[in-house]
Amino acid sequence: MNFLFIGGTGRNGSLAVQEALSRGHTVTALVRNTSSAKLPSHSNLTLVQGTPISESDIVKALSTPKSPQVVISALAQVRVTESPFAALHPDNTPDFMAVSMRAVLAAISQTNISPKIVVNSAQGAGSSWRSMNLPGKMIFSHGSMGIGLKDHNEVDHLVRESGLTFVLSRPVMLAEGEAQPVKVWPEDGKGCAWMPKITRGSVGKWLIDAAESNQWDGQSPVLSN
Repeated sequence: MNFLFIGGTGRNGSLAVQEALSRGHTVTALVRNTSSAKLPSHSNLTLVQGTPISESDIVKALSTPKSPQVVISALAQVRVTESPFAALHPDNTPDFMAVSMRAVLAAISQTNISPKIVVNSAQGAGSSWRSMNLPGKMIFSHGSMGIGLKDHNEVDHLVRESGLTFVLSRPVMLAEGEAQPVKVWPEDGKGCAWMPKITRGSVGKWLIDAAESNQWDGQSPVLSN
């Protein structure tokens, strides 16, 4: 299977890239700088230099070296530090992820392919908002976290309206760590624990599971450990 990664150098995306390669898939990653991208050298990995908001760069990536069956977007809002509470980076726009997804969909429309779209979204998007605890709702209602959630919601809308097969994963609070068994909850997160967590390794692995399978096609499950 051939993958195109948008946001494949991030903390979740890079783990998903490594997982895909470990399963024998071929991967193309669109990166800002091919010489400094922190991804492992691998015979099945092709790096294409460009930005995730450039339609022309994405068109190039869609055919280098061959067309993908799956496009995985693991983008996140860029902040001044890695803290989720940090302010957005000055070069980042509040709708960065949505702008990128519009560019991805526009680029795909120029091709003769209809890849599955798999998105690393977040709990709180769409109907999963009701499953968040009160502290979580307070955090995601303000500041950069609130901006990020609004952006996720717009990506959700764009993907659903695209007509393409999709999976919108909604992981709960992220923690560092290796892959662990993943609990898959309904789109509204009903049944999820009050203070759930999931490791980044688990998310990276599950994104590839979702790409390989049709089990979650057309769904937006909440994910936890």
